Order: sequence, then structure tokens, then C-alpha cells
Amino acid sequence: MEVVKIEAQLRTDLGKKAAKTLRKQGNIPCNLYGGKENINFYAPQTSFKSIIFTPDFKLAEITVGGKTYKAILKDLQADPVTDRVDHLDFQELVEGTPVKVAVPLRFTGTPIAAAMGGKVEQTMRKLNIFALPKDLPSIITLDVSDMDFGSIKRIKELSVPGVEILHSPNIPVARLLVTRAVKEEAAAVAAPAAAAATPAAAGAAKPAATAKK
Repeated sequence: MEVVKIEAQLRTDLGKKAAKTLRKQGNIPCNLYGGKENINFYAPQTSFKSIIFTPDFKLAEITVGGKTYKAILKDLQADPVTDRVDHLDFQELVEGTPVKVAVPLRFTGTPIAAAMGGKVEQTMRKLNIFALPKDLPSIITLDVSDMDFGSIKRIKELSVPGVEILHSPNIPVARLLVTRAVKEEAAAVAAPAAAAATPAAAGAAKPAATAKK
């Protein structure tokens, strides 16, 4: 799993004015909780880019006050107008204490129906899980190579050692669909056959006899 190293400074003034000053200087105020103590710190915005602007799940290694802490990003507060990141909350990873995180779900393999125009629809991009720090995966993978038209994969088909997946077992995570191109091709093939059958069917139908008066 990728670890993002962050060199930070302790915050001695926790007021709003001080936080505003830090942001003007290009820093992001942060909080680290979940361990023996809460730690307020800050670091340059550039230090957090690779852990904020990514779909991947990464760990943070925060060095502040002469100590280093392993943590996960838990919350992000942004300015509603400018989208500027205003504050970050990190949860310290404590050995033996499980944590709840969201990790990406990735598919592997090529579906059986791919050669005939089938396409896998991914209905969930991330999964909420509960696990000890030592068991945290960077991703969860699902093999879709056995999927044919109409196939569905559900949460209950996922299994990761030491990890509890926090979703209902019957929730679909993948469906094998017929693409629009395949549907149009099938319609184009069926149209001439239908047109050819129409005159024959019309000829076979006889008008009802008119009763003589």
C-alpha cells in the first residue's frame, strides 16, 4: 500500500483567525485523533495533494513534534464557493484497534460475453470495510471473467481475509449488459427478415366472404 509522508508543524494557536492566516500562507490546518491524544497541526497544501486528489486508498505517515504517526484521512472540509480545502481530519492507526475505511473495488479478467459485445457495468466504485490496521487492503478485486449476458455479481461473492465488508450481501456490484451497438446490430439483422415475412403473411390472409342477399 502506498504511504504518503507528511512533514507537519504543531499548531499552537487554535483560533479561527490563526487558521485563516495559515490558509493564506498556503497551509492546511489539520487534526489527528484516535490515539493517546489529539494533535493539531498544519502543513503546506502541496503535502496533501497525492492523498486528497486520488481515487486510491493510501496511508498517511505524519511527522510532527518529533514523532511519526500512521493515519488515514477521515474527513475533508472545503470552502463551498472556491472548493479550497480548509481543514483535514486524520485518524491515527493503533495496532489492535479496527478502523472503518472506504477502499476502491477493481475488476480483473475479461468477461465471457466481451467477445460478443457484452460490457460490465460497475455499480459500486468503493466499499466500506472494517479491519485491523495490519489487514487493511489498498484495493478489493473481483474476477469478472466468468460473467455472461445477464450475469450479476453481488457483495456476498467478495471475500478478503481479516476484512468485514459493511454492505448488505445481496447488493449488486457488477452486471453484464448488452451494449447499444450490439442491440442496434441485432435490430438491423432482424429488420430484413421481418420485412420479407410480411408479404407472405399478407398473402396467406384471405378476405372474408361477402354474404349474398
